[in-house]
Amino acid sequence: MAEDLPLLAGRSAATLALSLLDKAFSHLAGGAEEIYKEELLECVRRILTILDEAERRLIKWRFPSLEISIWEFTRAVDEIEDAVDEIQYHRLEDAAVRRGPVSKLVKRKILARFVPGSGLERLREAVVRLGHMASVVYRYYQRSVARRAPGVAAPSPSEHERYPSWTAADAVVGRDEEKGQVMRWLMKLPAEEAETNPVSAFAIVGMAGMGKSALAKLVHDDPQVQTNFDIVVWVKVSFEFRAAAVVSDILRSIAATEPGSSASAHLAEKLRDKKLLLILDDVWEDEMRGRWEDLLSPIRSAKRGSKILLTTRMQSVADMAATTIGGEFECLKLDGLQESDNFLLFKSLLNPDVNSEDYANLLLIGEQISKRFGACPFLTLAVVSHLRDDLKTSWTDVLQQHWYQIEGIYSILPSLKLSYDHLPARLQICFRYCSLFPRGHKFYMDKLVDMWVSSGLIPFPSREPGDSLPATDNVSILNPVDVGEEYFTALTRKSFFCRMLETDPCGGNQKEYYVLHSLLHDLAQLVSRGECARVDNGGFQDVMWTTRHISIANCGILTHERARKISYLRSLRTLIIESESCLDQETELLLGEILKSTKCLRLLQLSVPSPFHVLDRFPNLIHLRYISLISCDESHLHKIFKSYHLQVLKLSYLTAKEPDLSDMYNLRCLRSLHIPDNMSSKIHKLGRLTSLQVLRGFEVVQNDGSRLSTLSNLRSLRQLGLMNLQNVQNCREAMEVKLKEKHDMRILLLSWNRYNNDTRLDDQIIGNLEPNREIQILHIHGYNGSVLPFWIANSLLVNLVSLELEYCIKWKSLPSLQELNLLQHVKLQHLFQLEYMGLELKELTDTNEPGIVCLPRFLRSLIIGWCPNLKILPTIPPSLEVLILKHVGFMVLPGIHQRESKTSVKSELTFVHIQSCAHLTSLDKGLLECQEQLGSLSTLIISHCESLRHLPRNGFAALHHLKFLEMVACPLLKDGNTEGNILPISLKNLDMNPCGSIDVSMLLSLRNLSFLTKLTLFNCTNLEKLPPAEIFGTLQVLSDLSVARCRGLLSFGGLGAVSSLRMLSILCCDKLNLSDSPQGCCSFMLQELRIDCQALLFVEPLQSLRYTKELYICNDCAMESLAEGWLLQNATSLHSIKIGIAESLQSLPSQMDKLEALQSLHIERAPLMKLLPQLPASLSKLTIWGCDPMFMKQYEKDVGPNWGQVKHIAHVDIKSYSEGMSCSNDQIQGFEKNAYNPRHPFVVIE
Repeated sequence: MAEDLPLLAGRSAATLALSLLDKAFSHLAGGAEEIYKEELLECVRRILTILDEAERRLIKWRFPSLEISIWEFTRAVDEIEDAVDEIQYHRLEDAAVRRGPVSKLVKRKILARFVPGSGLERLREAVVRLGHMASVVYRYYQRSVARRAPGVAAPSPSEHERYPSWTAADAVVGRDEEKGQVMRWLMKLPAEEAETNPVSAFAIVGMAGMGKSALAKLVHDDPQVQTNFDIVVWVKVSFEFRAAAVVSDILRSIAATEPGSSASAHLAEKLRDKKLLLILDDVWEDEMRGRWEDLLSPIRSAKRGSKILLTTRMQSVADMAATTIGGEFECLKLDGLQESDNFLLFKSLLNPDVNSEDYANLLLIGEQISKRFGACPFLTLAVVSHLRDDLKTSWTDVLQQHWYQIEGIYSILPSLKLSYDHLPARLQICFRYCSLFPRGHKFYMDKLVDMWVSSGLIPFPSREPGDSLPATDNVSILNPVDVGEEYFTALTRKSFFCRMLETDPCGGNQKEYYVLHSLLHDLAQLVSRGECARVDNGGFQDVMWTTRHISIANCGILTHERARKISYLRSLRTLIIESESCLDQETELLLGEILKSTKCLRLLQLSVPSPFHVLDRFPNLIHLRYISLISCDESHLHKIFKSYHLQVLKLSYLTAKEPDLSDMYNLRCLRSLHIPDNMSSKIHKLGRLTSLQVLRGFEVVQNDGSRLSTLSNLRSLRQLGLMNLQNVQNCREAMEVKLKEKHDMRILLLSWNRYNNDTRLDDQIIGNLEPNREIQILHIHGYNGSVLPFWIANSLLVNLVSLELEYCIKWKSLPSLQELNLLQHVKLQHLFQLEYMGLELKELTDTNEPGIVCLPRFLRSLIIGWCPNLKILPTIPPSLEVLILKHVGFMVLPGIHQRESKTSVKSELTFVHIQSCAHLTSLDKGLLECQEQLGSLSTLIISHCESLRHLPRNGFAALHHLKFLEMVACPLLKDGNTEGNILPISLKNLDMNPCGSIDVSMLLSLRNLSFLTKLTLFNCTNLEKLPPAEIFGTLQVLSDLSVARCRGLLSFGGLGAVSSLRMLSILCCDKLNLSDSPQGCCSFMLQELRIDCQALLFVEPLQSLRYTKELYICNDCAMESLAEGWLLQNATSLHSIKIGIAESLQSLPSQMDKLEALQSLHIERAPLMKLLPQLPASLSKLTIWGCDPMFMKQYEKDVGPNWGQVKHIAHVDIKSYSEGMSCSNDQIQGFEKNAYNPRHPFVVIE
């Protein structure tokens, strides 16, 4: 997989050398040097040419001598870069010394250390070596490649690489919802405005292997499609998009004849008055709009209502198609299958014998395997093909391996790698760098771009063909950070990064981040071998002599040999070290030796507490651009201040209370500064850091010189946070910061101490803090003035994207902000006197057209909290995705803005959280009134609305895409006005807390919820029994059921009918074990069972359980012994037993040794236990806390009389005190926490 890495590395090095040589020879002035420079440049250009030729001809490196010579060529380029960098460092050092407050004698001694001749000599030697290695590469290429490789162009990817044989349409499982979405679009009548543009389009976008083509084939074969369109054509688009070839394919399909020279005109004639469905499969063209226009020209002659359905891996292709086609365009992002569907696919492809009862335990392993591989149907099919005929040996091994380590699966890589091969080289290297981070890592654009730039991945701000960057006239594109951001955006558009929005349901705070799909992360690790290495519990074999970037995730595996191996890496540019705990002395010494030897580092990130001994090696790291530390003491801080190339400095914690930051002003290249709040105001001569772009937490302090005027010269600032603005003395000082003149600034935080009562100057000062019109993110916190600044009141900040206003407690009104067309995020919190936005309450309620006042038209998230006097809002725009309303005085939820056209506007809302709105009485008006508009709503949380009485008239049944519903603590709710089923069939997660009298009707509405995977019932006091088997039997994928504090619950109902159940928790339901009603038998196999009363094990369906893996019995004080019969019938699968607070437990069953799969036994607070029976040989962990001291002595290591009985167990922990494992209390607290703070942060995927 990494066989083409030398080619890529050589191309990158040659490109770098062309620009680097200009810098090098500027130091080596002279006539002879100029002549040699031209010769050397010509030689490097020749290397670049042959490497481009090799890539074009798809030559794979199988010539060791040539490969080594290319790596040595890249090393020679590195040596020139280091030599030039060192010369520039000493010039920066020279300038710092001359500015410093030291004596002339000391200055002379310091300056004497820099001998220009030695640096120039190293540079001259490096240049000569580069010329030599360039000649060697060219000579080896001519000998080994040019004579053997035929001079033909690279072929397009093979049919097998693009369309693997596994993607048969008959293997499609779990795509009913997606097919329905495509079919609804196909059957939809064209809009009235479609007269001018008769063709609309739909794109299915997804990563390789997600089943895009299979889904399109499923749609193509549907009888409705064949009857709804006059012509249906399927075209597999060639890797290189050629309109003429596609037109010819369409003609062949329609006319069954070979097209002539005028194929386009002929096709236009054939399509006239015909309704066409054109399916373009596997499209890659995202740059040449002209090619799309050539294809669309004849297609536009088709009848109104014609459609194009395309499949592609890249969002950028869909965007290009939407722009070119015009008119209506929809897009479906095809993600992985649901876990239950992927397991269904897994089982359907197995040998039929495996689905029998004899292999039930094997199927449990298969279920875990199907979850492990990213729910990718492509990969699932490949794994099953490997396991199909092996019923014993491989299954457990596969569970422990990466998919690419499985024999026979590696062959799927060519198809997955096509997306990577399609990237230009500059994006490929940035993608490979992502392999340094763990699976599921949250990437933030600004942080990753800083790392790219600092590590040398984006060294020169130029644009090349094929970079997929939007054209721009903005000269700031010459800034490497801007280029990096464009690269990041390009990778996102090409669907390598997936944008995610994390919303904290408690505070409403939002964070945008990006992730790599697990398969793409694995791909990054494979293609980067030899260049990048992530070292965790394994993987040290990936550290090679060519490695340039390393991430060490587990310092515990470092040995002297491994540290020495890293120290020998001559081109190491990136070193990331992670550890959650403090390092021991030996590890610190090893890391120190690494830093001592790796003198060419550009980026150092020590995510390690107190790494002070490691930092002793800082004086050697003169090339550093990026330093990130958790903590730092003052002595090492001053060593950092001598890293004159430093661009990014991140310090989470400084050990000194009053650190001396006086020398920081010498870091003239510093552009991003992240230090603890209020520290930046202590930097001496801060105004000299003229390269600074990011400055957070600048605190205005009275009478110590920390004035806003200090920032007046920092014209490059892009992000600025100003704190304690109540200390600004007068309006003149506010003007001296010159915010309006900082044209690069995009992010501004203005913060006052909200407890300050002196507001005389606040109204005037905030007016003089007007930012430039280019500002995009604005946050105002704690402003105590009563007057709204004119630049907000008049909506002057036309480029604003995000606005947050907090603790501005005297503001009574805000504008609707309707004129701010770019505004996407608004957060209003603790505006206690706010009464209205836009129009006053009377005007909003009296108007006959309530939709005439609207919030900004492209708003995506709106968060309003603790605004108790805000009674009504303008209508919300259809673009809104996230709506959070907490402690707001609304009587009615806001409605969705309707355009003047007759057609109903669809809302993009995906997440709605309504909490503690004390005056809200009904959900039947406003937002939830027209549920057909809420086709994207997937999460709805309604909690602690004490006056809420009425659900919408049809409940939530019309929310066809709702997946998560949480109803918490709305005690007055009634279901009297609802009709039919309350719940939508799309629901996947239902959480019910006590909500008046609707509990029973909600449970009766569970029938046929075929997507429901998790059901939580908490404190439902009106509930006497769970639903019958007729309802439970329809819940085909319900895997997690939690019931707690339902004190009136008497019966499990038909629970045994849920064959898919894997996790069951029954806590504090005291009457269940008293039930005499007959129960059905059990049809499910549990992964985990959690109860607080062992008697439940004698009640069906729990009594019939087989193949349970984990058993938790929490706080059963009446239990004297464990249920031996139940344990034995689960003996082949039970691997964990945890007993918490068993004060009456006297003994364990005599046949415990028959539990052949048991690995862990944990017992807590069982003071009556006297002896242990014979324990199983499989047991590897025994924990007994809170036992009788005499019991503990019986099993004391090496000396206890019964120690021999447990000495075969690897981990034995027996003590007479307990560490507080109260399962029941923990679980109930978890329920209560979820009731008030719903769920963990919710994620919206775009």
